[in-house]
Amino acid sequence: MDVKQSWGTYTLLSCLFLGLFTEVLLAPYYPQFFSQVFGLEGYAFIGLYLFVCRLVVVMFSPIWGWLSRYVEAKQLLLIGQAGTAWFTFMLASAENETQFLWLTVALLLFKSSYMLIYPLIIEQSGASQMSHAAAKFHAVYHLAVVMSTLAGAWMMELNNPLQLFYWAAVVDVLQLVLCLFVFKKVLLQRPGKKVTEETASSTHPDSQIKAMGKRSHFIFMCVLGGLFFTITILNNVIRPFFTTYIQDAFSLSIQMSGLLFLLPSILAIASMPFIRKFCVPAHVHSVYGIGLIVMVIGLFLQAIPHVGWMLLGRLMYGAFLAMTMAALDMYLFQRFQGRRLSFYFSMIVSFQTAGELVSPLLASVLVEQVHAVAPLVAASLIGVLNFLIFLTFRRELKGEKKIATEVTSLEVLDGSTSRSV
Repeated sequence: MDVKQSWGTYTLLSCLFLGLFTEVLLAPYYPQFFSQVFGLEGYAFIGLYLFVCRLVVVMFSPIWGWLSRYVEAKQLLLIGQAGTAWFTFMLASAENETQFLWLTVALLLFKSSYMLIYPLIIEQSGASQMSHAAAKFHAVYHLAVVMSTLAGAWMMELNNPLQLFYWAAVVDVLQLVLCLFVFKKVLLQRPGKKVTEETASSTHPDSQIKAMGKRSHFIFMCVLGGLFFTITILNNVIRPFFTTYIQDAFSLSIQMSGLLFLLPSILAIASMPFIRKFCVPAHVHSVYGIGLIVMVIGLFLQAIPHVGWMLLGRLMYGAFLAMTMAALDMYLFQRFQGRRLSFYFSMIVSFQTAGELVSPLLASVLVEQVHAVAPLVAASLIGVLNFLIFLTFRRELKGEKKIATEVTSLEVLDGSTSRSV
């Protein structure tokens, strides 16, 4: 990768970091935030707020992906950044929880365009460097979660936490200016190697699968989407009320509960070298299968009411948090390239966001109707379901490989017969 391409990649990673930082700033502290700022008690409105926000992203991510087939993704990203900056600024002036909700909806109409960043990074890196690009993406993703969690804890100590959205808007403007400058100087494509749908298909290692038609892609996307959907619920159902649970269960301060909350993200950052080495076609099945089993055991341990088991469970869960997600990413990136990647990735984002949509509602019901520890138990059971889907997915891939091999053999046979004639 030359200097210009590096500039493009690191600019996109910077946008990813800043976008996620402002997005997840309040994630661990929604109950405390709505109580302090708007005087709301209980979890009903929080569940509604998160449901509406995720529904917006589910609806609009595929639209941005569809638009990327006709308009350059970097131009769409600039439009999204401009709208994000404006509505982030407006959030600081929200007078009540309803106004805050609708301003957030408007914000997410534009911020859902940020899903284009990951495919652009992969496009910059090329097929041989996909695992490296995935490692950078997940390291930056979880670094943003760590930094925003620490900032969120500090934010909750302010007299008026809403004022911080003014600064978040300034950050959004800065990244927009940076992108305008870099995108003018850098062509986000490898020189002389423009990727089209046709060339992507012809150079893809599994291009024989094309012979099986759209049905193969449909089944692949449905099963892979099911994996993303369930693992997203697994990762998110434990988040909304985790800090309040451990504060009550173990008498921890908000700062200590925040540190325990972000421990898996710290481990996810540390796993970056392992993603580079192991999230490759030869090992991707093993990485996901073993990683998922360790995460499920870790979630079960976190449900035990003892701080030692909680710590061990967080360590086990966090060790494979990024690696399992990177492994799933590799399945998609190995199959689709070029502009098709942005479109199909937007569909996967919709599966993920649907999981994020279900998660807070499920968490609210479990906490209110069962117990504060119930989301951890539910997450581990969902992990078992995800593993069963994964076994189905592996069988599907083996079936495709078998058919692809048969198609290739027939093509070779036909070619030999033609030459003989």
